[in-house]
Amino acid sequence: MQFLLFAVILMEGYIVLASELLAIRLVLPWIGTGTDVISIIIAAVLLPLAFGYHFGGTFRKRCREKGLGHISVRRKLLSNVTRSTLILCVGLSYILLEVFFGALNNLGIEQRLLQLAIYCAVFLVYPVFLLGQTIPLVSHYFSSSALSEMTGKMLSFSTLGSFLGSVFSSVVLMAVVGVHYTAVFVIFLLCVLIFLLAKKRQIAYMATAAGAFVFMLAANSSEQMRSLGIVSNNGYNTVQVFNSSKDEDTRLMLLNNNLSSSYKTGEGSIFNYAKLVRKSYLEPIAKADPKKQILVLGAAGFTLGDFDDHNDYLFVDVDPALQKAAEDHLLLHKLGANKKFAVIDARAYVHQAAERGELYDMIVLDTFKAGFAMPEHLLTREYFQDVKAALKPGGFMIMNSIASAHFEDDYTRRMDNTLRSVFPHLTRTVMPGSGEEFNGWEKTRLGRGMYISNVIYIYRNDPAGDKDMAIYTDDKNTYFLDK
Repeated sequence: MQFLLFAVILMEGYIVLASELLAIRLVLPWIGTGTDVISIIIAAVLLPLAFGYHFGGTFRKRCREKGLGHISVRRKLLSNVTRSTLILCVGLSYILLEVFFGALNNLGIEQRLLQLAIYCAVFLVYPVFLLGQTIPLVSHYFSSSALSEMTGKMLSFSTLGSFLGSVFSSVVLMAVVGVHYTAVFVIFLLCVLIFLLAKKRQIAYMATAAGAFVFMLAANSSEQMRSLGIVSNNGYNTVQVFNSSKDEDTRLMLLNNNLSSSYKTGEGSIFNYAKLVRKSYLEPIAKADPKKQILVLGAAGFTLGDFDDHNDYLFVDVDPALQKAAEDHLLLHKLGANKKFAVIDARAYVHQAAERGELYDMIVLDTFKAGFAMPEHLLTREYFQDVKAALKPGGFMIMNSIASAHFEDDYTRRMDNTLRSVFPHLTRTVMPGSGEEFNGWEKTRLGRGMYISNVIYIYRNDPAGDKDMAIYTDDKNTYFLDK
């Protein structure tokens, strides 16, 4: 009997922590990530968990006060686990979350943190509250004389389950079988709990569990993912590849719902900013002697320099599955021998490169997360200082961003301020979308209430020139000497 009770507690700890990590990962395509997102999801787990502990501890007292008679602990646990299973089946299914977040957008709820709060309220708070009642309910099976010792054991097993939910689900399952099957495994454990708790005559609970598992397996199967164009779905990215509706020879890659790469055989990327980089900065050095060293932070589809088999390229990204996804589904060929891939965070790489004294002729910054946003730790002055330290004198830094064309929001202004604090003489170019012309008078684009577009920053490393911050005034004007 004790083995069964501690198995229930262990699985409860695993399920709660794994669900929290899955929620953080699953909302990435619509909400993005960052300390704000993570803190809200953690709060949406810890607070109902605390209330669940308290509520479960007063179960018997509430039954007496409400005159409900005898309700078995087993029945209460079964009810809690079953309801949690049904809600999490929806909240942890990618295809259903597409419908959910699409509905929020259609209702005019577009602020991402508000969307996240609604997601947590609907799919996380109540299931965690129900599961949080498990330990105090299970404690009813132990005698009061041994309760102190048993409480310690129960907490240790619950914490051990949380440890396994954290490490095994993220480090092993997400990397090996993918996010969707990791979610299926969590529902499988919940169904196992139901079968462990149910008696032979409680067929309805067991049938519900079996139905929930079959639904979860069907909604998150590899076939279902492929029908959505998903070719990789691990702890870092949901990668989708489609043929363009405008040109069947052009393939598009989406990372976490961001249109990240395009590729047309024989032409490369069709994005205007990528064409600018190719024509003005890569084609002129296609036969450079000595060869140029080019660092690309944010690999996406590995399209940059696809035509160039001469210079050396190093692509840096955190997702180890990106290269295979790009080669098999976007490029349709292997990377050239002059192209290497380093699986590491961009900031960690440039910091280490700066410490090692590694220098590059060109560094391209093309790092994004969901919702057209850039990772917050790749927007700081300290990060840009490391990028500059890894740049050769006369070398180029090129950064692709998505921002307001006319500095109409705090983010655009402050990003620009941050960049110029490190790269003082910086070129800024607004790039329209493919097949579009930039209209400076246009008031809105991409539904943002302002003109949002690719904005390219270009800097040439000139240590001596960077020191010149002189200006012209009526009192002191050296224009005739400077020109």
